[in-house]
Amino acid sequence: MTFDEAKSYLRVKSREDIVEIISERIPLKKSGSSYVARCPFHNDKTASFSIKSTEGFYNCFGCDAGGDAISFVEFFDGLTFNEVIYLFAERYNLTISKKGRKKYLKAIKKEDDILPGYSTVKSEILKTKKVYVAFKQGFTSFTPILFIDGKLSLDAAKLLKKRAQKIIFVAQDTSWEILKPSFEAALKAELDVFAIPDYSNEFQEMDWVDYCSAQTTQKITKKDVIQLIAGIPDNITRSVYITYATDNFKELTT
Repeated sequence: MTFDEAKSYLRVKSREDIVEIISERIPLKKSGSSYVARCPFHNDKTASFSIKSTEGFYNCFGCDAGGDAISFVEFFDGLTFNEVIYLFAERYNLTISKKGRKKYLKAIKKEDDILPGYSTVKSEILKTKKVYVAFKQGFTSFTPILFIDGKLSLDAAKLLKKRAQKIIFVAQDTSWEILKPSFEAALKAELDVFAIPDYSNEFQEMDWVDYCSAQTTQKITKKDVIQLIAGIPDNITRSVYITYATDNFKELTT
């Protein structure tokens, strides 16, 4: 079966089984001809999430999320459309041509080549819209977290931006030579950048600017900070940081 043939079949089949597919991920309660639940896509205190099983679609009246079983699994599991098609193909025992399967596996491999371990946590990243990045392996309660060897690359930052809005660097015993280019990559990818100076939960995450101004053990200069701000693509964000820098960089090394 070609990928397009499988896609058409699975759209129909997964709509027929939408209640079963979604109930495997969140608890549902029958309400008349529909099924309801607390929406998993926002902080829902009432059962705003509803599934019309006869129509094969879900809708949330609180956050306007809606779609079919494929779109639900995309968002909830943090998968791409193609990934869901292959996931459902396994569910329904469909065999998609080797060419299409090879292309899919190549895409997954490329992601992990860019950022090792990314494929195992990307669904968590999508749910929380944030990711912790640490430069040293160790015990930590921060989730979802990625451990990287060396600095964060721009390609890796752009990959994270597809699913995250916020990146928090766990910067324990990490040199400025590693942190600076990592901050730079994340800022260029238009992520909201924060840092935690230690693994301990007693340390609050700081905006990267506050992290720079608070450091006493590393030589971070005003020039470093200005260079980082200059690399921010968005004009408004860059202007905000310039104003903030002017008012708060007195503690930095000149």
